[in-house]
Amino acid sequence: MPPASQTEPSHISLLWLDGESAKGASDADPALSDDLRVKVIADLMAPHVDYLRPIHNLLSTLLTDEATLRYRQDALEDCLAQPAFTAGLRELLPQIRGLHNTVRDIRARRNQVSLVLSRLTELENYIECLSALDALLRERVASLDAKAWRALAAEARRIVNEPAFRQMTEELPKLRAEIRQVVSVTIGVNLSPDLKPVAATLLSLNKRRFRGPRFFRKLWGIDEEEDWRGISALRESPEARLYRNGSVLAERREMLDRLGSNALFSDLGLVLADVIRPIARALERYTHVHSSLLRALEPEIAFYVGAAGLVSGLRERGLPLCRPELLPAEERRLKARRLYNLDLALRLARQEREGDLNEHIVSNDVSFDENGRIHILTGPNRGGKTTYLQAVGLLQVLAQTGMFVPAASAALSPVDGVFLHFPAEEKPNMESGRLGEEAGRLRRIFSRATRQSLLLLNESLASTSATESYFLARDVVSCLRMLGARALFVTHLHELAADCDAINSEVAGDSRVQSLISQVEEGADGLRRTYQVTPAPPRGQSYAREIARHYGISFEQLRALLADGQEQLKASDAKDKKCVRASR
Repeated sequence: MPPASQTEPSHISLLWLDGESAKGASDADPALSDDLRVKVIADLMAPHVDYLRPIHNLLSTLLTDEATLRYRQDALEDCLAQPAFTAGLRELLPQIRGLHNTVRDIRARRNQVSLVLSRLTELENYIECLSALDALLRERVASLDAKAWRALAAEARRIVNEPAFRQMTEELPKLRAEIRQVVSVTIGVNLSPDLKPVAATLLSLNKRRFRGPRFFRKLWGIDEEEDWRGISALRESPEARLYRNGSVLAERREMLDRLGSNALFSDLGLVLADVIRPIARALERYTHVHSSLLRALEPEIAFYVGAAGLVSGLRERGLPLCRPELLPAEERRLKARRLYNLDLALRLARQEREGDLNEHIVSNDVSFDENGRIHILTGPNRGGKTTYLQAVGLLQVLAQTGMFVPAASAALSPVDGVFLHFPAEEKPNMESGRLGEEAGRLRRIFSRATRQSLLLLNESLASTSATESYFLARDVVSCLRMLGARALFVTHLHELAADCDAINSEVAGDSRVQSLISQVEEGADGLRRTYQVTPAPPRGQSYAREIARHYGISFEQLRALLADGQEQLKASDAKDKKCVRASR
Protein backbone atom coordinates (compact mmCIF):
# COMPACT_ATOMS: atom_id res chain seq x y z
CA MET A 1 0.00 0.00 0.00
CA PRO A 2 1.53 3.31 -1.02
CA PRO A 3 2.25 5.81 1.74
CA ALA A 4 0.21 8.92 2.22
CA SER A 5 1.40 11.70 -0.03
CA GLN A 6 4.11 13.83 1.48
CA THR A 7 3.68 17.52 0.80
CA GLU A 8 6.50 19.58 -0.62
CA PRO A 9 8.76 21.18 2.00
CA SER A 10 8.08 24.83 2.69
CA HIS A 11 10.52 27.47 1.52
CA ILE A 12 12.24 27.79 4.87
CA SER A 13 15.30 30.02 4.95
CA LEU A 14 17.40 31.00 7.93
CA LEU A 15 18.72 34.07 6.09
CA TRP A 16 15.79 35.48 4.13
CA LEU A 17 12.66 36.54 5.91
CA ASP A 18 10.27 35.52 3.14
CA GLY A 19 12.05 32.23 2.51
CA GLU A 20 13.58 32.80 -0.90
CA SER A 21 13.79 36.45 -1.92
CA ALA A 22 16.94 38.60 -1.75
CA LYS A 23 14.83 41.66 -0.94
CA GLY A 24 16.77 44.83 -0.24
CA ALA A 25 20.15 43.32 -1.13
CA SER A 26 22.90 44.71 -3.31
CA ASP A 27 26.32 43.44 -4.29
CA ALA A 28 29.11 45.26 -2.50
CA ASP A 29 32.22 46.72 -4.10
CA PRO A 30 34.49 43.80 -5.14
CA ALA A 31 37.40 45.66 -3.52
CA LEU A 32 35.97 44.72 -0.12
CA SER A 33 37.54 41.27 -0.41
CA ASP A 34 41.10 42.58 -0.35
CA ASP A 35 41.01 46.17 0.91
CA LEU A 36 38.76 45.37 3.90
CA ARG A 37 40.04 41.78 4.22
CA VAL A 38 36.51 40.38 3.94
CA LYS A 39 37.76 37.20 2.26
CA VAL A 40 40.13 36.51 5.16
CA ILE A 41 37.27 36.93 7.65
CA ALA A 42 35.09 34.57 5.60
CA ASP A 43 37.92 32.03 5.62
CA LEU A 44 38.14 32.18 9.41
CA MET A 45 34.37 31.85 9.78
CA ALA A 46 33.91 28.86 7.47
CA PRO A 47 33.53 25.58 9.46
CA HIS A 48 34.74 23.74 6.33
CA VAL A 49 36.41 24.81 3.10
CA ASP A 50 33.19 23.98 1.20
CA TYR A 51 31.49 26.91 2.95
CA LEU A 52 34.12 29.56 2.20
CA ARG A 53 32.51 30.76 -1.03
CA PRO A 54 28.90 31.02 0.24
CA ILE A 55 30.01 32.82 3.41
CA HIS A 56 32.18 35.17 1.38
CA ASN A 57 29.22 35.86 -0.91
CA LEU A 58 27.04 36.65 2.10
CA LEU A 59 29.61 39.08 3.48
CA SER A 60 29.80 40.69 0.04
CA THR A 61 26.05 41.31 -0.18
CA LEU A 62 24.76 44.38 1.64
CA LEU A 63 21.24 44.12 3.04
CA THR A 64 19.18 47.25 3.42
CA ASP A 65 15.89 45.62 4.44
CA GLU A 66 15.67 46.18 8.20
CA ALA A 67 13.20 43.32 8.79
CA THR A 68 15.53 40.79 7.17
CA LEU A 69 18.53 42.15 9.08
CA ARG A 70 16.68 41.77 12.39
CA TYR A 71 15.61 38.28 11.32
CA ARG A 72 19.29 37.33 11.01
CA GLN A 73 20.31 39.15 14.18
CA ASP A 74 17.68 37.23 16.16
CA ALA A 75 18.90 33.89 14.77
CA LEU A 76 22.52 34.69 15.60
CA GLU A 77 21.58 35.90 19.06
CA ASP A 78 19.99 32.50 19.78
CA CYS A 79 23.18 30.76 18.65
CA LEU A 80 25.24 32.90 21.01
CA ALA A 81 22.84 32.46 23.93
CA GLN A 82 22.63 28.66 23.42
CA PRO A 83 26.16 27.27 22.89
CA ALA A 84 24.91 23.67 23.12
CA PHE A 85 22.46 24.32 20.29
CA THR A 86 25.21 25.82 18.13
CA ALA A 87 27.46 22.85 18.90
CA GLY A 88 24.65 20.53 17.77
CA LEU A 89 24.35 22.43 14.49
CA ARG A 90 28.12 22.18 13.98
CA GLU A 91 27.99 18.40 14.51
CA LEU A 92 25.11 18.12 12.05
CA LEU A 93 26.96 19.89 9.21
CA PRO A 94 29.18 16.90 8.17
CA GLN A 95 26.05 14.73 7.88
CA ILE A 96 24.34 17.24 5.61
CA ARG A 97 27.56 17.67 3.62
CA GLY A 98 27.63 13.88 3.13
CA LEU A 99 24.05 14.06 1.86
CA HIS A 100 25.09 16.78 -0.58
CA ASN A 101 27.96 14.61 -1.85
CA THR A 102 25.57 11.68 -2.33
CA VAL A 103 23.33 13.78 -4.55
CA ARG A 104 26.34 14.81 -6.65
CA ASP A 105 27.27 11.12 -6.91
CA ILE A 106 23.80 10.23 -8.20
CA ARG A 107 24.21 12.68 -11.09
CA ALA A 108 27.43 10.90 -12.11
CA ARG A 109 25.99 7.38 -12.13
CA ARG A 110 25.68 5.62 -15.51
CA ASN A 111 23.73 2.42 -14.83
CA GLN A 112 20.51 1.43 -13.14
CA VAL A 113 22.12 -0.49 -10.31
CA SER A 114 24.33 2.36 -9.13
CA LEU A 115 21.50 4.86 -9.57
CA VAL A 116 19.14 2.84 -7.36
CA LEU A 117 21.79 2.24 -4.73
CA SER A 118 22.75 5.91 -4.66
CA ARG A 119 19.09 6.95 -4.40
CA LEU A 120 18.62 4.52 -1.52
CA THR A 121 21.69 5.99 0.19
CA GLU A 122 20.35 9.52 -0.34
CA LEU A 123 17.03 8.65 1.28
CA GLU A 124 18.77 6.92 4.20
CA ASN A 125 21.01 9.95 4.75
CA TYR A 126 18.02 12.25 4.41
CA ILE A 127 16.16 10.38 7.15
CA GLU A 128 19.23 10.44 9.39
CA CYS A 129 19.89 14.17 8.89
CA LEU A 130 16.29 15.31 9.23
CA SER A 131 15.70 13.13 12.28
CA ALA A 132 18.85 14.51 13.93
CA LEU A 133 17.82 18.11 13.10
CA ASP A 134 14.30 17.49 14.43
CA ALA A 135 15.67 16.02 17.66
CA LEU A 136 18.04 18.96 18.16
CA LEU A 137 15.33 21.55 17.56
CA ARG A 138 12.76 19.76 19.75
CA GLU A 139 15.27 19.66 22.58
CA ARG A 140 16.11 23.39 22.31
CA VAL A 141 13.06 25.07 20.77
CA ALA A 142 11.68 26.22 24.13
CA SER A 143 14.77 28.39 24.65
CA LEU A 144 14.95 29.68 21.05
CA ASP A 145 13.28 33.03 20.35
CA ALA A 146 14.21 33.63 16.71
CA LYS A 147 11.51 33.25 14.11
CA ALA A 148 13.97 31.45 11.81
CA TRP A 149 14.69 28.58 14.22
CA ARG A 150 11.06 28.23 15.31
CA ALA A 151 9.88 28.04 11.70
CA LEU A 152 12.52 25.41 10.93
CA ALA A 153 11.54 23.42 14.03
CA ALA A 154 7.88 23.42 12.96
CA GLU A 155 8.76 22.35 9.42
CA ALA A 156 11.08 19.55 10.56
CA ARG A 157 8.42 18.28 12.98
CA ARG A 158 5.77 18.35 10.23
CA ILE A 159 7.89 16.33 7.80
CA VAL A 160 8.99 13.76 10.40
CA ASN A 161 5.38 13.19 11.50
CA GLU A 162 4.03 12.59 8.00
CA PRO A 163 2.98 9.01 7.20
CA ALA A 164 5.28 8.91 4.16
CA PHE A 165 8.33 9.73 6.27
CA ARG A 166 7.41 7.18 8.96
CA GLN A 167 6.79 4.44 6.41
CA MET A 168 10.04 5.28 4.62
CA THR A 169 11.88 5.05 7.93
CA GLU A 170 10.51 1.50 8.41
CA GLU A 171 10.90 0.26 4.83
CA LEU A 172 14.36 1.47 3.81
CA PRO A 173 16.28 -0.74 6.27
CA LYS A 174 14.47 -3.77 4.83
CA LEU A 175 15.39 -2.76 1.27
CA ARG A 176 19.01 -2.25 2.32
CA ALA A 177 19.00 -5.69 3.96
CA GLU A 178 17.81 -7.30 0.70
CA ILE A 179 20.69 -5.72 -1.19
CA ARG A 180 23.25 -6.72 1.40
CA GLN A 181 22.27 -10.37 1.04
CA VAL A 182 24.02 -10.53 -2.35
CA VAL A 183 27.70 -10.63 -1.38
CA SER A 184 29.35 -12.85 -4.01
CA VAL A 185 28.94 -14.33 -7.49
CA THR A 186 29.96 -17.76 -8.83
CA ILE A 187 31.66 -17.75 -12.20
CA GLY A 188 32.08 -20.86 -14.36
CA VAL A 189 35.22 -21.00 -16.52
CA ASN A 190 35.77 -23.39 -19.47
CA LEU A 191 39.31 -24.55 -20.18
CA SER A 192 41.00 -25.55 -23.44
CA PRO A 193 42.84 -28.91 -23.84
CA ASP A 194 46.01 -27.16 -22.73
CA LEU A 195 44.14 -25.90 -19.64
CA LYS A 196 43.87 -22.27 -20.64
CA PRO A 197 40.64 -20.35 -19.84
CA VAL A 198 38.63 -19.89 -23.02
CA ALA A 199 35.13 -18.93 -21.84
CA ALA A 200 33.29 -17.83 -18.73
CA THR A 201 29.73 -17.42 -17.53
CA LEU A 202 27.89 -16.35 -14.42
CA LEU A 203 26.55 -19.29 -12.44
CA SER A 204 24.86 -17.75 -9.41
CA LEU A 205 24.52 -14.81 -7.03
CA ASN A 206 25.29 -15.84 -3.48
CA LYS A 207 24.51 -14.75 0.08
CA ARG A 208 27.88 -15.94 1.38
CA ARG A 209 31.38 -14.65 0.78
CA PHE A 210 34.21 -16.77 -0.57
CA ARG A 211 37.28 -17.13 1.60
CA GLY A 212 40.85 -18.29 1.05
CA PRO A 213 41.97 -21.79 2.10
CA ARG A 214 43.34 -22.85 5.44
CA PHE A 215 46.76 -24.47 5.18
CA PHE A 216 45.85 -27.85 6.69
CA ARG A 217 42.59 -28.14 4.70
CA LYS A 218 44.61 -27.66 1.53
CA LEU A 219 47.28 -30.13 2.76
CA TRP A 220 44.79 -32.85 3.68
CA GLY A 221 42.46 -32.24 0.74
CA ILE A 222 39.36 -31.77 2.87
CA ASP A 223 36.48 -30.64 0.65
CA GLU A 224 33.20 -29.93 2.40
CA GLU A 225 30.23 -28.99 0.21
CA GLU A 226 29.14 -26.21 2.54
CA ASP A 227 32.66 -24.77 2.95
CA TRP A 228 33.00 -21.68 0.70
CA ARG A 229 36.76 -21.74 0.72
CA GLY A 230 38.89 -21.67 -2.39
CA ILE A 231 41.71 -24.02 -3.26
CA SER A 232 43.98 -21.03 -3.81
CA ALA A 233 44.57 -17.72 -2.12
CA LEU A 234 41.77 -15.14 -2.27
CA ARG A 235 43.06 -12.48 -4.67
CA GLU A 236 41.71 -9.10 -3.65
CA SER A 237 41.81 -6.15 -6.03
CA PRO A 238 42.96 -2.66 -4.97
CA GLU A 239 39.42 -1.47 -5.75
CA ALA A 240 38.00 -3.82 -3.11
CA ARG A 241 40.29 -2.31 -0.50
CA LEU A 242 39.18 1.17 -1.57
CA TYR A 243 35.55 0.18 -1.04
CA ARG A 244 36.27 -1.36 2.34
CA ASN A 245 38.23 1.72 3.49
CA GLY A 246 35.63 4.21 2.28
CA SER A 247 37.11 5.46 -0.99
CA VAL A 248 36.26 8.83 -2.44
CA LEU A 249 33.48 8.97 -5.00
CA ALA A 250 35.81 9.82 -7.88
CA GLU A 251 37.83 6.63 -7.34
CA ARG A 252 34.66 4.55 -7.26
CA ARG A 253 33.38 6.04 -10.50
CA GLU A 254 36.75 5.41 -12.15
CA MET A 255 36.61 1.79 -11.03
CA LEU A 256 33.07 1.33 -12.37
CA ASP A 257 34.13 2.73 -15.72
CA ARG A 258 36.97 0.18 -15.95
CA LEU A 259 34.74 -2.72 -14.94
CA GLY A 260 32.05 -1.60 -17.35
CA SER A 261 34.39 -2.20 -20.29
CA ASN A 262 34.60 -5.93 -19.40
CA ALA A 263 31.90 -8.06 -21.05
CA LEU A 264 31.57 -10.41 -18.09
CA PHE A 265 31.04 -7.52 -15.72
CA SER A 266 28.50 -6.08 -18.16
CA ASP A 267 26.57 -9.34 -17.87
CA LEU A 268 26.87 -9.13 -14.10
CA GLY A 269 25.38 -5.65 -14.26
CA LEU A 270 22.37 -6.98 -16.15
CA VAL A 271 21.87 -9.75 -13.62
CA LEU A 272 22.15 -7.34 -10.71
CA ALA A 273 19.67 -5.05 -12.45
CA ASP A 274 17.12 -7.86 -12.15
CA VAL A 275 17.91 -8.11 -8.45
CA ILE A 276 17.64 -4.36 -7.95
CA ARG A 277 14.44 -3.92 -9.98
CA PRO A 278 12.00 -4.69 -7.11
CA ILE A 279 13.92 -2.26 -4.91
CA ALA A 280 13.72 0.40 -7.62
CA ARG A 281 9.94 -0.11 -7.80
CA ALA A 282 9.73 0.25 -4.03
CA LEU A 283 11.72 3.49 -4.14
CA GLU A 284 9.37 4.91 -6.77
CA ARG A 285 6.90 5.52 -3.96
CA TYR A 286 9.33 8.16 -2.65
CA THR A 287 10.07 10.05 -5.85
CA HIS A 288 8.41 13.11 -4.27
CA VAL A 289 10.86 13.00 -1.38
CA HIS A 290 13.99 15.04 -1.91
CA SER A 291 16.71 16.56 0.25
CA SER A 292 16.62 20.04 -1.30
CA LEU A 293 15.49 21.62 1.98
CA LEU A 294 18.51 20.33 3.90
CA ARG A 295 20.92 21.10 1.07
CA ALA A 296 19.60 24.68 0.87
CA LEU A 297 19.93 25.08 4.64
CA GLU A 298 23.49 23.72 4.75
CA PRO A 299 25.40 26.97 3.89
CA GLU A 300 22.96 28.99 6.02
CA ILE A 301 23.62 26.84 9.08
CA ALA A 302 27.35 27.08 8.34
CA PHE A 303 27.05 30.89 8.32
CA TYR A 304 25.51 31.02 11.79
CA VAL A 305 27.89 28.42 13.19
CA GLY A 306 30.84 30.41 11.81
CA ALA A 307 29.50 33.78 12.98
CA ALA A 308 28.79 32.47 16.49
CA GLY A 309 32.25 30.95 16.68
CA LEU A 310 33.91 34.20 15.65
CA VAL A 311 31.93 36.29 18.15
CA SER A 312 32.37 33.83 21.04
CA GLY A 313 36.08 33.43 20.35
CA LEU A 314 36.80 37.16 20.51
CA ARG A 315 34.57 37.68 23.53
CA GLU A 316 36.57 35.02 25.35
CA ARG A 317 39.66 37.11 24.61
CA GLY A 318 38.09 40.16 26.26
CA LEU A 319 36.94 42.03 23.15
CA PRO A 320 33.37 43.35 22.83
CA LEU A 321 31.04 42.45 19.95
CA CYS A 322 27.53 43.84 19.99
CA ARG A 323 24.26 43.62 18.16
CA PRO A 324 24.01 46.91 16.24
CA GLU A 325 20.90 49.04 16.48
CA LEU A 326 19.39 49.73 13.06
CA LEU A 327 18.47 53.35 12.34
CA PRO A 328 16.29 54.65 9.48
CA ALA A 329 18.24 54.83 6.23
CA GLU A 330 17.26 58.44 5.60
CA GLU A 331 19.02 59.57 8.80
CA ARG A 332 22.42 58.61 7.33
CA ARG A 333 23.99 58.14 10.75
CA LEU A 334 26.58 55.88 12.31
CA LYS A 335 27.63 55.89 15.95
CA ALA A 336 29.89 53.33 17.57
CA ARG A 337 31.60 53.18 20.94
CA ARG A 338 34.95 51.39 21.31
CA LEU A 339 35.11 50.34 17.67
CA TYR A 340 38.18 48.29 16.68
CA ASN A 341 39.48 46.68 13.51
CA LEU A 342 38.15 43.09 13.33
CA ASP A 343 40.85 41.90 10.94
CA LEU A 344 43.58 43.19 13.23
CA ALA A 345 41.93 41.55 16.25
CA LEU A 346 41.72 38.19 14.47
CA ARG A 347 45.38 38.38 13.45
CA LEU A 348 46.41 39.19 17.02
CA ALA A 349 44.21 36.36 18.32
CA ARG A 350 46.18 33.92 16.15
CA GLN A 351 49.53 35.36 17.28
CA GLU A 352 48.68 35.72 20.97
CA ARG A 353 47.37 32.29 21.89
CA GLU A 354 46.26 33.20 25.39
CA GLY A 355 45.18 36.18 27.43
CA ASP A 356 43.14 39.34 27.10
CA LEU A 357 43.59 41.17 23.79
CA ASN A 358 42.51 44.57 25.09
CA GLU A 359 46.08 45.56 25.87
CA HIS A 360 46.99 44.98 22.21
CA ILE A 361 43.94 46.67 20.64
CA VAL A 362 43.17 50.39 20.47
CA SER A 363 39.48 51.20 20.07
CA ASN A 364 37.85 54.46 18.98
CA ASP A 365 34.48 56.14 19.15
CA VAL A 366 33.05 56.86 15.70
CA SER A 367 30.30 59.26 14.65
CA PHE A 368 28.76 60.13 11.28
CA ASP A 369 25.88 62.54 11.81
CA GLU A 370 24.79 66.15 11.27
CA ASN A 371 27.99 67.36 12.96
CA GLY A 372 30.13 65.59 10.38
CA ARG A 373 29.32 63.05 7.69
CA ILE A 374 32.50 63.60 5.66
CA HIS A 375 35.70 63.15 7.65
CA ILE A 376 39.18 64.17 6.52
CA LEU A 377 41.61 62.06 8.55
CA THR A 378 45.23 63.14 8.81
CA GLY A 379 48.09 62.03 11.03
CA PRO A 380 51.59 60.57 11.09
CA ASN A 381 52.75 57.62 9.02
CA ARG A 382 51.89 54.33 10.72
CA GLY A 383 49.51 56.22 12.97
CA GLY A 384 46.60 53.81 12.46
CA LYS A 385 44.68 55.80 9.84
CA THR A 386 44.15 52.92 7.40
CA THR A 387 43.35 50.57 10.29
CA TYR A 388 40.68 53.04 11.45
CA LEU A 389 39.23 53.34 7.95
CA GLN A 390 39.05 49.54 7.60
CA ALA A 391 37.34 49.30 10.99
CA VAL A 392 34.60 51.72 9.86
CA GLY A 393 34.08 49.81 6.61
CA LEU A 394 33.96 46.41 8.32
CA LEU A 395 31.47 47.71 10.89
CA GLN A 396 29.08 48.73 8.12
CA VAL A 397 29.57 45.55 6.07
CA LEU A 398 29.15 43.18 9.02
CA ALA A 399 26.10 45.03 10.31
CA GLN A 400 24.46 44.82 6.88
CA THR A 401 25.12 41.08 6.75
CA GLY A 402 23.17 40.60 9.98
CA MET A 403 26.24 39.90 12.11
CA PHE A 404 27.34 41.35 15.41
CA VAL A 405 29.97 44.07 15.10
CA PRO A 406 33.34 44.75 16.81
CA ALA A 407 32.30 47.50 19.19
CA ALA A 408 30.88 47.96 22.67
CA SER A 409 27.76 49.54 21.15
CA ALA A 410 26.72 50.64 17.67
CA ALA A 411 23.79 52.26 15.91
CA LEU A 412 23.76 52.84 12.17
CA SER A 413 21.68 53.57 9.11
CA PRO A 414 22.05 50.99 6.31
CA VAL A 415 23.88 52.22 3.22
CA ASP A 416 23.06 51.28 -0.36
CA GLY A 417 26.73 50.75 -1.16
CA VAL A 418 30.21 50.80 0.36
CA PHE A 419 32.70 52.16 -2.20
CA LEU A 420 36.45 51.91 -1.67
CA HIS A 421 39.24 53.88 -3.30
CA PHE A 422 42.57 52.50 -2.13
CA PRO A 423 45.89 53.19 -3.89
CA ALA A 424 46.77 50.80 -6.68
CA GLU A 425 50.28 49.96 -7.79
CA GLU A 426 51.28 51.40 -11.13
CA LYS A 427 51.54 48.71 -13.78
CA PRO A 428 53.37 48.80 -17.11
CA ASN A 429 50.13 48.31 -19.03
CA MET A 430 48.43 51.36 -17.48
CA GLU A 431 47.87 53.58 -20.50
CA SER A 432 46.98 56.68 -18.46
CA GLY A 433 49.40 56.14 -15.57
CA ARG A 434 48.53 55.80 -11.91
CA LEU A 435 46.79 59.17 -11.62
CA GLY A 436 44.65 58.43 -14.66
CA GLU A 437 43.72 55.02 -13.22
CA GLU A 438 42.76 56.58 -9.87
CA ALA A 439 40.68 59.24 -11.61
CA GLY A 440 38.87 56.58 -13.63
CA ARG A 441 37.97 54.62 -10.50
CA LEU A 442 36.73 57.79 -8.78
CA ARG A 443 34.56 58.61 -11.78
CA ARG A 444 33.00 55.12 -11.68
CA ILE A 445 32.32 55.46 -7.95
CA PHE A 446 30.58 58.84 -8.38
CA SER A 447 28.46 57.42 -11.19
CA ARG A 448 27.00 54.83 -8.75
CA ALA A 449 27.08 56.53 -5.33
CA THR A 450 24.00 58.19 -3.78
CA ARG A 451 23.40 60.27 -0.68
CA GLN A 452 22.87 56.98 1.21
CA SER A 453 26.28 55.54 0.24
CA LEU A 454 29.50 55.23 2.24
CA LEU A 455 32.78 56.12 0.49
CA LEU A 456 36.15 55.15 1.95
CA LEU A 457 39.12 56.87 0.30
CA ASN A 458 42.64 55.93 1.37
CA GLU A 459 45.44 58.26 0.19
CA SER A 460 43.52 58.97 -3.01
CA LEU A 461 45.06 61.28 -5.63
CA ALA A 462 48.47 61.16 -3.97
CA SER A 463 50.26 60.10 -7.16
CA THR A 464 50.87 63.64 -8.39
CA SER A 465 52.42 66.78 -6.90
CA ALA A 466 51.18 68.03 -3.54
CA THR A 467 49.68 71.14 -5.13
CA GLU A 468 47.81 69.21 -7.79
CA SER A 469 46.68 66.58 -5.25
CA TYR A 470 45.28 69.30 -3.01
CA PHE A 471 43.14 70.91 -5.71
CA LEU A 472 41.92 67.57 -7.05
CA ALA A 473 41.06 66.29 -3.58
CA ARG A 474 39.29 69.53 -2.67
CA ASP A 475 37.02 69.17 -5.68
CA VAL A 476 36.24 65.56 -4.72
CA VAL A 477 35.36 66.51 -1.13
CA SER A 478 33.20 69.41 -2.37
CA CYS A 479 31.25 67.04 -4.62
CA LEU A 480 30.83 64.58 -1.73
CA ARG A 481 29.23 67.39 0.26
CA MET A 482 26.94 68.20 -2.67
CA LEU A 483 26.02 64.50 -2.96
CA GLY A 484 25.24 64.21 0.73
CA ALA A 485 27.02 60.88 1.18
CA ARG A 486 28.97 59.64 4.17
CA ALA A 487 32.72 59.50 3.53
CA LEU A 488 36.06 59.01 5.23
CA PHE A 489 39.10 60.41 3.41
CA VAL A 490 42.52 59.36 4.76
CA THR A 491 45.19 61.72 3.44
CA HIS A 492 48.50 63.47 4.10
CA LEU A 493 47.04 66.68 2.63
CA HIS A 494 46.85 68.68 5.84
CA GLU A 495 45.85 71.76 3.85
CA LEU A 496 42.71 69.89 2.77
CA ALA A 497 41.79 69.11 6.39
CA ALA A 498 42.45 72.74 7.30
CA ASP A 499 39.91 73.82 4.63
CA CYS A 500 36.93 71.98 6.16
CA ASP A 501 35.19 75.14 7.36
CA ALA A 502 35.80 76.87 4.03
CA ILE A 503 34.32 73.95 2.07
CA ASN A 504 31.27 73.87 4.37
CA SER A 505 30.63 77.57 3.79
CA GLU A 506 31.36 77.57 0.04
CA VAL A 507 29.47 74.41 -1.03
CA ALA A 508 25.78 73.76 -0.42
CA GLY A 509 24.90 70.44 1.17
CA ASP A 510 23.85 68.72 4.39
CA SER A 511 26.91 66.46 4.79
CA ARG A 512 29.22 68.54 6.93
CA VAL A 513 32.98 68.14 6.39
CA GLN A 514 35.00 67.57 9.56
CA SER A 515 38.71 67.18 10.33
CA LEU A 516 39.91 64.12 12.27
CA ILE A 517 43.45 63.45 13.41
CA SER A 518 45.31 60.39 14.56
CA GLN A 519 46.63 61.62 17.89
CA VAL A 520 50.24 61.63 19.06
CA GLU A 521 51.85 62.56 22.36
CA GLU A 522 54.98 64.65 22.54
CA GLY A 523 57.83 63.43 24.70
CA ALA A 524 61.56 63.74 25.15
CA ASP A 525 62.12 61.19 22.38
CA GLY A 526 59.74 62.84 19.94
CA LEU A 527 56.13 62.01 19.10
CA ARG A 528 54.49 58.78 20.31
CA ARG A 529 51.54 57.41 18.35
CA THR A 530 48.43 56.71 20.42
CA TYR A 531 46.26 55.44 17.51
CA GLN A 532 43.36 57.42 18.95
CA VAL A 533 41.30 59.24 16.32
CA THR A 534 39.46 62.37 17.41
CA PRO A 535 37.98 65.52 15.82
CA ALA A 536 40.68 68.22 15.73
CA PRO A 537 42.49 70.53 13.30
CA PRO A 538 45.44 68.99 11.42
CA ARG A 539 49.02 69.19 12.81
CA GLY A 540 51.08 69.05 9.64
CA GLN A 541 54.38 70.61 10.77
CA SER A 542 54.93 68.48 13.87
CA TYR A 543 54.14 65.31 11.88
CA ALA A 544 56.65 66.28 9.21
CA ARG A 545 59.37 66.80 11.82
CA GLU A 546 58.53 63.44 13.44
CA ILE A 547 58.69 61.66 10.08
CA ALA A 548 62.05 63.29 9.39
CA ARG A 549 63.39 62.14 12.77
CA HIS A 550 62.09 58.60 12.18
CA TYR A 551 63.98 58.31 8.91
CA GLY A 552 67.09 60.09 10.24
CA ILE A 553 66.83 63.18 8.05
CA SER A 554 65.87 65.90 10.52
CA PHE A 555 68.02 69.02 10.52
CA GLU A 556 69.72 68.00 13.76
CA GLN A 557 70.38 64.44 12.52
CA LEU A 558 71.77 65.55 9.17
CA ARG A 559 73.92 68.25 10.83
CA ALA A 560 75.37 65.64 13.21
CA LEU A 561 75.95 63.31 10.29
CA LEU A 562 77.85 65.99 8.38
CA ALA A 563 79.91 66.88 11.46
CA ASP A 564 80.72 63.22 12.03
CA GLY A 565 81.73 62.87 8.40
CA GLN A 566 84.03 65.82 8.63
CA GLU A 567 85.68 64.44 11.77
CA GLN A 568 86.20 61.10 10.04
CA LEU A 569 87.68 62.91 7.01
CA LYS A 570 90.12 64.84 9.24
CA ALA A 571 91.15 61.65 11.03
CA SER A 572 91.69 59.91 7.69
CA ASP A 573 93.82 62.80 6.39
CA ALA A 574 95.95 62.78 9.57
CA LYS A 575 96.48 59.04 9.24
CA ASP A 576 97.56 59.40 5.60
CA LYS A 577 100.07 62.14 6.48
CA LYS A 578 101.51 59.97 9.26
CA CYS A 579 101.96 57.09 6.84
CA VAL A 580 103.74 59.35 4.34
CA ARG A 581 106.21 60.61 7.00
CA ALA A 582 106.89 57.05 8.11
CA SER A 583 107.65 55.94 4.56
CA ARG A 584 110.30 58.63 4.19
